[in-house]
Amino acid sequence: MKEYVIFTDGDVDLPSPYEKEVSLLPQYYYFDENMIYGDEQVLSREAFFEQLRSRRAYTAGVNPDFTRRRFEEVLGAGKDVLCIAVSSALSGSYSTICMVADELRPLYPESRIEVIDSLSATLGSGFLCVDAIELRGRGLPLAETADEIRRRVGLIDVYFVVDDFKYLVQGGRVSPSVGKIGDILDIKVTLTITEGRIVPYKKNRGINAALRNIQQISQSRETARLGSIYVGNQALFEKCRSLVQSDCQASLNLIVASHVGPNTTGIAIEWAQKA
Repeated sequence: MKEYVIFTDGDVDLPSPYEKEVSLLPQYYYFDENMIYGDEQVLSREAFFEQLRSRRAYTAGVNPDFTRRRFEEVLGAGKDVLCIAVSSALSGSYSTICMVADELRPLYPESRIEVIDSLSATLGSGFLCVDAIELRGRGLPLAETADEIRRRVGLIDVYFVVDDFKYLVQGGRVSPSVGKIGDILDIKVTLTITEGRIVPYKKNRGINAALRNIQQISQSRETARLGSIYVGNQALFEKCRSLVQSDCQASLNLIVASHVGPNTTGIAIEWAQKA
């Protein structure tokens, strides 16, 4: 079997201990244009959320030059590339990665580059990366692994609740009309990712009802993987985790965190089979 390296981008989170088995294509965030964070320079989570309380964070997708260099390091070493990217409906990173792959394929005709749109984000996309790691470990060649990952895209769900819709609205991840739902007194909306986009799943009366809704979803049928997602509110995360029998957990990357805000929690699920 020809060796291949698994890549993902900065919108994707992996559970421990898999982080070091996937090569990361960083994304970027900034509060001031003259200070961009991403690969060489990062903020601590505490400093990031401290700034986010009073200032808007802006984000940018993967850098095409950086992506090209990282891919060429692998291709030049005689290996192939498998990249599992955040949903193309949430970020331009997938398109950028595809553009780089298209440019490189004629230069490395003996190599294979597979780029997969996960139609998800954070730990949902991360579960697909874990699947790819395990399939590679079982000796599956790149083509078969890519086909299986594309099949499993339809088994991934993410459900979460936010305290304030302003972050999702200002980042363009939900429409202002959807954001107004959250302005209704004590209404907390369970959100999900459908066809790669963030959409409302259910309106709940209060945060406890929203978390119970997430609990009910997690117990509705057999799961292959179930993970809890920590953002910036430890108490809220612990309350959600106490209701869900998760296999793992992951801290939300700061790119996605800038779009959902600190008072967010949720789960990622890989179902055992389609509903």
